[in-house]
Amino acid sequence: MAGAVALCLGLITGCSFGDGSDPKRAAAQQQRFCAQFGQWQQDIDTPDADSVSGQMAIDAAKVLDREHLDTGGSHILRDTEAAVMYHMQDSGARVAAYCDRAGFETLVG
Repeated sequence: MAGAVALCLGLITGCSFGDGSDPKRAAAQQQRFCAQFGQWQQDIDTPDADSVSGQMAIDAAKVLDREHLDTGGSHILRDTEAAVMYHMQDSGARVAAYCDRAGFETLVG
């Protein structure tokens, strides 16, 4: 049991791969999400692009949610939707923190 805990603590993304997912695939999905969210952040002042990139970020968050790739008890889909749809800064900050923990902090603002 102690060995499993130590292994979990050593993973960058925590014990988040749930159903035995491939860590490389999980990292690729996290990277895709963080890149999509970062693109939405850049497009936020462009009305047409905002809706497209925002929906792409939400769709990427749905994949993370479905694959149980939230880390540290985050609620990535809920936070992404709140940030994109309602421009809630606290939710956006939690999404950025998620990307930071996943190792993709340079993709988000």
